[in-house]
Amino acid sequence: MNRIQLLAPKLISQIAAGEVIERPASAVKELVENAIDAGATQIGIEIDGGGLQKIRVVDNGAGMDSEDARLAFTRHATSKIQSLEDLQILQSLGFRGEALASIASIARVTLSTRPQESRVGTLVEMDAGREVVYEEAACDGGSDFTVYGLFQHTPARKKYMKSESTEYGHIFDLLCGVALAHPAVGFRLKKEGAEVFDLPAEQSLKDRVRSLFGGSVANALLPLHYEQSNLRVGGYVGKPELSRASKKYQFLFINGRSVENRLVSHAVKEAFHSLLMHEKHPWFVLDIHMDPALVDVNVHPRKLEVQFVNSQEMYRAVFGAVKHALEASFLGPMLAAAPIQTESLLDKVSTFERAPFIAAPMAAETALFEVKGLQFRPLAQIGQSYIIAESEEGLVLIDQHAAHERVRYERLMKALAEKAVLKQPLLTPLELDLGVDSRRLLSEYAADFESLGFEFENFGGATFVVRSIPAGLEKKDPERVIQEILSDLASEFKQNHVLSVRESLATMTACRGAIKFGDPLTMMEMEGLLRDMETTPNANHCPHGRPSIVTFSYDKLETLFKRKNF
Repeated sequence: MNRIQLLAPKLISQIAAGEVIERPASAVKELVENAIDAGATQIGIEIDGGGLQKIRVVDNGAGMDSEDARLAFTRHATSKIQSLEDLQILQSLGFRGEALASIASIARVTLSTRPQESRVGTLVEMDAGREVVYEEAACDGGSDFTVYGLFQHTPARKKYMKSESTEYGHIFDLLCGVALAHPAVGFRLKKEGAEVFDLPAEQSLKDRVRSLFGGSVANALLPLHYEQSNLRVGGYVGKPELSRASKKYQFLFINGRSVENRLVSHAVKEAFHSLLMHEKHPWFVLDIHMDPALVDVNVHPRKLEVQFVNSQEMYRAVFGAVKHALEASFLGPMLAAAPIQTESLLDKVSTFERAPFIAAPMAAETALFEVKGLQFRPLAQIGQSYIIAESEEGLVLIDQHAAHERVRYERLMKALAEKAVLKQPLLTPLELDLGVDSRRLLSEYAADFESLGFEFENFGGATFVVRSIPAGLEKKDPERVIQEILSDLASEFKQNHVLSVRESLATMTACRGAIKFGDPLTMMEMEGLLRDMETTPNANHCPHGRPSIVTFSYDKLETLFKRKNF
């Protein structure tokens, strides 16, 4: 008996579908891109159950006649290309002819479509790759796709989907990218029947950013411009203060296609040089137009990754455009990167970007402080980031931000449990112009924000007024703190890391109010932090799980200095 056998056609289709339709967002992407390729100027999207129950995409594009409507569900049937050479001059978003067949093989799909010039439309219904309805129908011009029960025919794959909120988050992020890539197209999104956004057609890119992310983001953008014979870089990059802890707000479009590319992202970040804080990422929306022959979009089935014929040219163009925008904003050239040093080690140390060693004088009566059985006393601060302490066991290094973050977090959680959270009223209420996702989060979890000391009032639409903030944040920039917390919360939802919204908000609030890297501390301030740690549970780690204390025992020091056995 032969051990190698041909797979059944149905199984082949379902396996192949997994390369194209990984999750509900993949199906939405394919349907929306088809609508754009059809010349649609208005696209409506409806999502139920995170896209697993229902996805509907309606457009006013060219529509299909009866023959094309049936052929559209056949694998490798497409109107976009006819030969391999067409890939070199590709102008459309889709081109493989796999998407509709893949969706139809793992769900139930209905299509109502009519060419704009025709009076009669067509209804096609597919179930698990099998045609069950094919007939004339009365319908509007354009196309109306509805997908029911995605992955219902592949339960093993459905099992590995994330929560509905997580899957919807992926869809929302995807649609933000597509909407930014095509500001001339109007988009309307509904979730569970409720309108999320209604973006008008013929917007400018900056107005589209304003509609999605709010006025505070749009006002912090710097325009980009670079142009040569076969390459044009446009769009916007955020000022340093708009940087975020995640790469969620990095949008890259190549000839209208929303893609990802590490080289481009690296070029943007390098252009900022020393303007970004540690572990922060720039906010950008890059709109790049180039000769289609110079970029390969056929790298991955999802069409998210691209490769450039001349990567160095692309890097220089993006780096130069961003650097020029930043220099123009700061009214002068930025500090150049430090040249490679050829001097001695001491010379190299002198060029260290952080503050040099601060040998704060230590009072003779400075006490030893105890954290979970470990006694230590502060000696000095280095790099305006770490506290050096002496213990009975050896040398101790304390990450000042991580340590203070844990102290603030535990205090917040205790105050929450006792319903005794302190808040600081703002002398002048702060007006926030928020984006779509931020408005949703702030409205949906208003009680959680308020429990931590935030007091908001919705003035209608995108405008919120902040009247108070948690105690300890009064010396910070309230608008930036709130924007960063909302950004982090959205990112955690996307990654399905949110178990308790209130606890997550407490962690983020503690982080934003804590001592930062680069904050100089007096000896009294260092002593105060260590005393706080003495009475704080879990002081050895920050709320994110990173260590706040590293100890070098005397035995370890003797080994390092080769004093043992001598």
